[in-house]
Amino acid sequence: MPAMPFCTFDDSLWPLLRLRVVGEASKPQFEEYLKVSGSYFHRGEPHVVISDLLHVGMISAELRRRQAEWTALHEGIIRRTLLGNAFVLNKAPFFRLGLNILLHLNPPSWPYVVVSDMEPALAWAVVRLEDAGLREPAERIRRHFGLRLVSRSG
Repeated sequence: MPAMPFCTFDDSLWPLLRLRVVGEASKPQFEEYLKVSGSYFHRGEPHVVISDLLHVGMISAELRRRQAEWTALHEGIIRRTLLGNAFVLNKAPFFRLGLNILLHLNPPSWPYVVVSDMEPALAWAVVRLEDAGLREPAERIRRHFGLRLVSRSG
């Protein structure tokens, strides 16, 4: 049985980009993840990312530093194109706390949310797209996943 890749990308519902992260990354796998991530930002198109971290493993300090360096290097294009990132993580409180601390200590310059399952992540992503004027893709995604229209009042 072939080894499962560390991260798979699904852009079939673009401008929604879904990432699924599984297990722990080797250094080459992480570099490939960064390369592919960069290719989406370099499209120059606004989009929303949902990061499915339900099966993520530990990320080493070295790879976290590499991620921070990469993000700093690409900050401008990320800020121009990324409408938001929803992190889906329902692991033990330790993992959620770790992500929340990381985001608190080094907050991204784009909107984000941490949720425990996919439906609220999708609903949040649809609202981000609508707020950016991308109503047709938002409606297409809503229909695809059978999401109900969420009232944004109050």
